[in-house]
Amino acid sequence: MWGFQQPPPPAASDDPAVDADLCGKAAAVVSDPDIPGSLSALQSELAKIPIAEKAALAHAQGLKPEIFNDDHVLQFLWAEKFEAAPAAKRLVRYWSERFKLFGPDKFVLPLTLKGALKDDSLALSRGYVQLLADSDTAGRAVLYLDWSSHEPSIGYSQESMQRVFWYMAHVALENPKILETGVVLVIYPQEARLDQFDHSLWNTIADSCRYSLPISWRATHIVHPNRFFSIIHPVFMASLPQDVQDRVVVHSGTKMKVLANLLRYCLPWEKIPSEIGGCLDIEFDLWLSERMAKEDQERLEKPSSTSSSSLVFSSVLNPVESRNNSTSDSSNAGNPLEGRALGLLSQLIQSGQSSSLPNPVASAAPPLPPIQTNSFAGIDSNQLFLDLVHSSNPGQSNNAHGSDKRDDNSKQPAKGPKSIIKSGRKSDPRMDAAVEAKINDPDLSLVDALRQGGFVFPNIDDTNAPQYTVVDSDNVKITQRKNQLLRRLRSMKKKS
Repeated sequence: MWGFQQPPPPAASDDPAVDADLCGKAAAVVSDPDIPGSLSALQSELAKIPIAEKAALAHAQGLKPEIFNDDHVLQFLWAEKFEAAPAAKRLVRYWSERFKLFGPDKFVLPLTLKGALKDDSLALSRGYVQLLADSDTAGRAVLYLDWSSHEPSIGYSQESMQRVFWYMAHVALENPKILETGVVLVIYPQEARLDQFDHSLWNTIADSCRYSLPISWRATHIVHPNRFFSIIHPVFMASLPQDVQDRVVVHSGTKMKVLANLLRYCLPWEKIPSEIGGCLDIEFDLWLSERMAKEDQERLEKPSSTSSSSLVFSSVLNPVESRNNSTSDSSNAGNPLEGRALGLLSQLIQSGQSSSLPNPVASAAPPLPPIQTNSFAGIDSNQLFLDLVHSSNPGQSNNAHGSDKRDDNSKQPAKGPKSIIKSGRKSDPRMDAAVEAKINDPDLSLVDALRQGGFVFPNIDDTNAPQYTVVDSDNVKITQRKNQLLRRLRSMKKKS
């Protein structure tokens, strides 16, 4: 197919399940699960967990009971192959981490662009993490991370970028098949600087994948590592538990060699981005606009609900605790868990008590205790939001067994950025003119090039205004325009 010999398959992992996950072959497929029995077992396991550890879950259930339906619970059962005990722990940890990450004001809001993500437009605009439009040939969702797009110095926090990752993971889960097939991460570090490798951010993302998010993480592929990665790679791998190291595959060498290796892992060239040698152009701006329209439509069509439809959450508190607190909760008869959970949250925040529930007051980012000992160390319109997040596309080899899984190209609900195979795209003529001006005069500043291209920045001459607050006549920040221009220049340089 490629005009050269296919690489031999790698040695199998000591864990057959890991080997099967890498190659896209489900080793332990849960066929015909006992849904009612599993829900009942998970309810029993939840009752065993101390209330101090599940206070965030109880508080969320009191605030938004409509969230906690059977579909929500089943996501965690699928992630743990219908083992009730680990599924209950994952569910509790998920809501504790969601409380820490989004804060008490937003943690029960819908994970949408205008909901819980309404304050994360800057981190979202970077394109650091994107959901590819198509699953791989094993039917797994592919999350693409471009390390060179991470620039926290422009004004967003690590937590904001982590919230973006959570959002993309939940968009992937809108395809019900992903609950069974799982998720694959593809990391592109080639154009990243050493300071753009954020070890802390990666650890928090990895912890979320392993312990909190209702996804089955199958593998991570690091494609075309640069020179500095060879320096940090031993340290990077040594910091990971063995079960994680087994799922990390580094692909280096020529473009054809890397493409052949990825093919062994169910990632053919037509399903991977052009930045790493594939033929998938990512239209992130287009995806954002389509995604927002979809979320707006769903919000209009979704009927209001005020009660939970799952019996699993009929008593998140232990039965004894529920009886002991029946009097104090009488004022919250509609939501009997609300008063008890709020009391625990208040006590934990005031006393700084150590618990799996994070303390948003005592610490900006308190650590969650590991489940396993070996853990990782007001937007009023669509156009305004799109202006805020407007950005252009982010600009030791191991091999694997081939997969017998068929390519699943069936239509699914808005899984990721729209992809175009080797086709042109319409671009802003002003940006085209800015690129031409910069090429013709390399000494020209980015701002002057943008001005020559036709962009107008009314407040740029205001000495009292920081440049990162300056917007053009389309209400797009100057930092975003400069970023677009840099990416276009870099893309043209690579093509030449």
